[in-house]
Amino acid sequence: MDISFQLTEFIGLLLIATVVGVAVKYIKLPYTIALVVVGLFAGLLRVFPEVKLTQDLIFFLVLPPLLFEGALNMNLDDLKTNFRSISILATAGVVLSVIVTGYLIHYFLQIPLMLALLFGAMITPTDPVSVLATFKELGAPRKLATIMEGESILNDGTGIVIFSILLEMIRGSFDPLNGLLTFFFVVIGGAAVGLAIGYISYKILGFIDDHQIEVAITLIVAFSTFIIAEYLHVSGVIAVVAAGLIIGNYGTYFSMSPTTRVALVTFWGFFVFVINSIIFLLIGIDIHFDKILAFGSSILLAIPAVLIGRAVATYFLLLPPISGERFSIFWKNIIFWGGLHGTIPVALALSLADIPFRDQLASMTFGVVLFSLVFQGLSLEFIARRYFGRKDEKRMKYESLMGRRIALKASLEEIERMRRDGEIPAKIADRLSQDIMALLENISEELSSMLTEDIEKDVWLSAWRKVLLAQKSALRDAARKGYISDEVASNLMQEVDSELEKERETR
Repeated sequence: MDISFQLTEFIGLLLIATVVGVAVKYIKLPYTIALVVVGLFAGLLRVFPEVKLTQDLIFFLVLPPLLFEGALNMNLDDLKTNFRSISILATAGVVLSVIVTGYLIHYFLQIPLMLALLFGAMITPTDPVSVLATFKELGAPRKLATIMEGESILNDGTGIVIFSILLEMIRGSFDPLNGLLTFFFVVIGGAAVGLAIGYISYKILGFIDDHQIEVAITLIVAFSTFIIAEYLHVSGVIAVVAAGLIIGNYGTYFSMSPTTRVALVTFWGFFVFVINSIIFLLIGIDIHFDKILAFGSSILLAIPAVLIGRAVATYFLLLPPISGERFSIFWKNIIFWGGLHGTIPVALALSLADIPFRDQLASMTFGVVLFSLVFQGLSLEFIARRYFGRKDEKRMKYESLMGRRIALKASLEEIERMRRDGEIPAKIADRLSQDIMALLENISEELSSMLTEDIEKDVWLSAWRKVLLAQKSALRDAARKGYISDEVASNLMQEVDSELEKERETR
């Protein structure tokens, strides 16, 4: 695998990224967008040695950690609750976007239809990094954030599979029936590989109580899952997402100590910060304006074609008869305009070789990505602020107190562990525990005084959901240990699932 930058260039990129990270705190510009802009200027002024992005670099070094971290932090129950909308957008939405975009490109630019559809498949995958950062700042509804993040994580796999099938058709080695079977094999096989590796890793983590080793295992899982899946000719993207969901929703709760969970979040947060920083800088640096200018008219037509494809998929598929629920026009507008394009379209464009119109298609992809990240990304905050405004101050304070209470509870568990393992004397453990208990008492009183009807309902629903999930986990373990039969466990878990379904309907 060709990794075309050396240590000095890596440090230089990281230094620029850090400076940009500090600067955006003062100029209120989304971080990833600022990185692309700085990269553009660095490329234009040639103040930095050219660092070439390659397909291998993006697919094997960049995508696995980004996908794994996104899945690691995604609430599986939220995903299940919104699965119909997410799956429709990530499957039918991708297909519809590819068809609409492809036919428009074919009609207006006279590019052969199969190549135009290939461009549609390249550009359809979305990147939620900037969008979710804006949502967090403005306090956007959790459901909306879940839909956009879930769609983005899942449509990567769909887009790449469609791209691969179209590429086979263009190269003349494609059979329609075989292509359809391949699609299902790649998608289902990727999910199976990811779930298997995620489950095995989750079980292994349960026997280890060393946060450094456990974090290292998650790093190995992220990369090895992708490599194994690709070796088996199934979707590495879907496999990594499936493994991340298992470890994030089961491993962290049932196999990791509080210390490990903190270390895991800290490590992956930093690692993804570094990866995102460098890749968005490189996107800016690698955009050659001479090629963009050479195909300027094609890019100017490609941008509205991509937007129309996205709009048709969003507004049509989110109609109540299809999505199963009613979305406001404001939410549809945000989902449509927030479909930013980032690393995967760039990677797919770089993978093109020995096909007609290669330079034109790649330049169109880079042009659309640049427009998406800069123009759409900058305008998204203005549009979202109009709909959501600022986060409710009282709820923010309540969440802050909850966070402190959770942290203090975890520290009590750690003190008890240190006392039990003989790391600290009992006298010091008692003194530390008393100090923390006093803080906890004050926080609990303040939390009780802040409970409004809305906050109380949300807290109750969230707690009840976790209680039900704990029941399912206990039943699963009881069956595994032979305390109850599989049939009894299955019947009881169905009862718990019914309660979970009622809880989702209540929300």
